[in-house]
Amino acid sequence: MQVKIITPEATLFSGEALAVYIPGTLGDFGVLPGHEPFISTIRLGVIAVESEGAKLKIAVTSGIAEVAGEHCNVLIESALDVTSLSAADAGVRVSEAKALLADADNDAERKAAEQKLAMAEAILFAA
Repeated sequence: MQVKIITPEATLFSGEALAVYIPGTLGDFGVLPGHEPFISTIRLGVIAVESEGAKLKIAVTSGIAEVAGEHCNVLIESALDVTSLSAADAGVRVSEAKALLADADNDAERKAAEQKLAMAEAILFAA
């Protein structure tokens, strides 16, 4: 099936896949070729894409997935490819994000730090 994972900044994946596993807001779900059409919102977590001989892991914050037969389009607000990230690297990101949150002086800094922490926690989950 054809899969596209897109953020406002870039296309993270576009190609053939055997399966895609997505963290939906109502629960995780898998998509295989020929899946029934549907749309789901996406929560903080990790999208896994399985293709011939490879598995891609992408930490995501939120978005929407659209499934239609042989196509799966995933539109993500913020994402990072964490396929080769170690648990130690992910732990460092969480620590850095917590420090930013503790040092936030206003609402804008606090919101930015909270978003970094949410992404860091998704990365830690994926590692």
